[in-house]
Amino acid sequence: MKKLLLFTLLIGIKAQAQEFEGGVGGGFSINGQPTDNMVYKGDQSLMNYSTNMRLLYTTKNLWQIGLEGHMHELSSKSSKKYGGFINGTRLIDSVGGDDKKLVYAKNAVNITLVINKRFDFNGGASYAYLGAALGVGFARNNAHSYAANESYNGPDGGRGLTYGAQLGYAANVSSNIGIYLEAAMRYYNFDYKDAGAPQIWVNPQVLKYSIMAFPVTFGLRYTFYKVPGSAYGTYNKTNRRYYESKRYNRGKY
Repeated sequence: MKKLLLFTLLIGIKAQAQEFEGGVGGGFSINGQPTDNMVYKGDQSLMNYSTNMRLLYTTKNLWQIGLEGHMHELSSKSSKKYGGFINGTRLIDSVGGDDKKLVYAKNAVNITLVINKRFDFNGGASYAYLGAALGVGFARNNAHSYAANESYNGPDGGRGLTYGAQLGYAANVSSNIGIYLEAAMRYYNFDYKDAGAPQIWVNPQVLKYSIMAFPVTFGLRYTFYKVPGSAYGTYNKTNRRYYESKRYNRGKY
C-alpha cells in the first residue's frame, strides 16, 4: 500500500504541466429536503436534470483554479398531504400526498470559484481531482404555471451563498479534446426578498431555507493552452522561450 501511494505521488510530481481548459456536460441531480420555514418537505428523492460548465487553469504544481457552474432542478415528492395556500389569485387546495412533485426551483443555478488538487496518470493523459467550491446560487421558477405532475411550485427569486465540493476524473481523447465525469455537492442558502413562507398565517415571514444537491455530470472538455512538464528545461523554437521549474524567461540560442 505504501509503495502504491509513493508511486502515485511520484507520478503527480513528475508530470507537472500548465493547462487552461473548458468543459460542458450534462447528467442528473438529486437533492435533500429544505430547512427553515419551507414547510413543504418531501420524503421521496427524485432524479432531476443537471448541466455543468467550467473553466479551469492548472498550475505547475497541479492545482486547478477556475470557475464552475451548475444548473439543475430542485424537487422531491411527499407522501404527506399538506394544507394549501393562495398563489396570487389562484387557490391551491392542498400540497403533497398525490404522487406529484414539489418543485422548489425549476432552475437552480450556482456559479462558484473552485480549487482542486489534481492527480495525474500516464504523464497527464488522464487525471483525478478533488476540491472545494464557494460562490452564489439562484433559484428560478414560474410559481404560477403548474405542469400535470406538479403539486407545488416554489416562488421565483431565491438567492444566497453556495458552497460545496467536487470529485472527478478526466481523460484525453486527442491532444485538445477530452472527457470528464464529476460528482459534486452543493449546499444552497436561499433568501427570498419578495416571497412569503407558505402556511404561516400569523406574523408572515420572508421565505428562507437551505437545501443540499448532488449533481453528477458527464461532459466534453477542450484544452485551449498547454505547456507539458517535459517542456521545462528546453527551448520552445517558436518563440525562443526557455521554461524553468519556477518561471520562464526569454532567452537566446
